[in-house]
Amino acid sequence: MSNLRRSWSPTGERAVLPHQQAFENRYLFSAVSPLTGEDFHLMGIDEMDSAAEYVFLTELKKKHPDTQVVVVVDNAPCHRVKLLKNIPGLTLIFLPSYSPELNPTERFFEEIRRATANRIFENIEKQEVIITRAVNRWSRNPAAMRRLLGFDWILEQCRKVN
Repeated sequence: MSNLRRSWSPTGERAVLPHQQAFENRYLFSAVSPLTGEDFHLMGIDEMDSAAEYVFLTELKKKHPDTQVVVVVDNAPCHRVKLLKNIPGLTLIFLPSYSPELNPTERFFEEIRRATANRIFENIEKQEVIITRAVNRWSRNPAAMRRLLGFDWILEQCRKVN
């Protein structure tokens, strides 16, 4: 579906934006540290389910084998499966329902959505190319990622956990 955003138009004229509605989905799973700006992503996942979440979390943990990894997640059904709680060295912290503003990664996703705003794509593969470029641009700049995600209250809470 189109990702419509605000746009400028001359005074007295309504902006005409391209739009499209199609139903083909792929998912981006992401984890980002507000303290370091370090990130981890799995892209092009066909399903948003507990099996995909398990693969994402185990791959994230493999990237940090000697570290206790703490992941803040929302209350999506795929996050609540018991299997996810049995990954050694990984702790899940669940946010209250309907509180995306408490999850720093949502700000990252907002920037990724911005990359595809007000555009029509011939197919999902072309859209994935744009998303991949946006993810890679952010991944190459941990300082920008820290600025994006590092609200004072988030940093304070993270430091208390460390």
